[in-house]
Amino acid sequence: MTLPALGESPQAIETLSGIELLYTDLDGTLLGRGASLLTDSEGLPTPMPAEAIVRLNSSGLTAVICSGRNRLQLSEISRILGWDGFLAELGCVAVSKRGAKPIYFIGAWTGDELAAGETPYEAIVRVGAIETLREAFPGRVEYHDPHHLNREVTHVLRGGMDTLAAQEVLDTLSLPIDIVDNGIIHPPKTSLVDVNEVHAYHLIPAGATKPRGIALDLERRGVPSERVAAIGDSATDVAMAEAVTVMVLVRNALDDSAVLSSAERFENIYTVTGRNGAGWAEF
Repeated sequence: MTLPALGESPQAIETLSGIELLYTDLDGTLLGRGASLLTDSEGLPTPMPAEAIVRLNSSGLTAVICSGRNRLQLSEISRILGWDGFLAELGCVAVSKRGAKPIYFIGAWTGDELAAGETPYEAIVRVGAIETLREAFPGRVEYHDPHHLNREVTHVLRGGMDTLAAQEVLDTLSLPIDIVDNGIIHPPKTSLVDVNEVHAYHLIPAGATKPRGIALDLERRGVPSERVAAIGDSATDVAMAEAVTVMVLVRNALDDSAVLSSAERFENIYTVTGRNGAGWAEF
């Protein structure tokens, strides 16, 4: 599948002239190799993404991080970048502004599934989701250390699994839980066995997605989707196209066949020529 280039679409460029809010992914999108703002896709130093952030902030455009990272991480990252408010844990934890009380978006769950004082994260542990996956895929899945810490709704794992088979395993549990492939990652080390291409996986309440989190966040903000764009690099980011008017993928997203497959059903997805932060700056 060949996705249209943003720079070659006058209609998309015209649409972007009316955008007032941008949802952006971090890892693999704004951040370069090593999850650094100041490195490119090869790990070499670059000021390009930081300079683009300064231009964006000067323009008055509102940027909102929508990432798989946890609330504590995004609170600090938003402050450093000069932004306010974010969607953490794949859109499952919404914070309207730094220091505000978080709101959980838990998909098809009603809240009755939780024991008194229990977080959705703890409920997923209680029903044995992690151990069940480890038993079904020995040596092929582990926590994505240290990004699995301080989470409230979702679990983040890494490894190499058939996600359809993993979903079948999760469907045997007493609580509806989805597994989401968040794309290829490059951890410095793992204890995985015979996994050549490492992916990040999230375990989430069934029905909880980035586009659903964005839709609920826009409802609270009073901003119509026609004035919203998004940018990312993974299959979960592709899904944001459901909730915005223009969705952009940085070039490295096209390395993942799952991204291309996910993008087939959308007509509002475009690509830029740059990888990682260079593509973000280009956008």
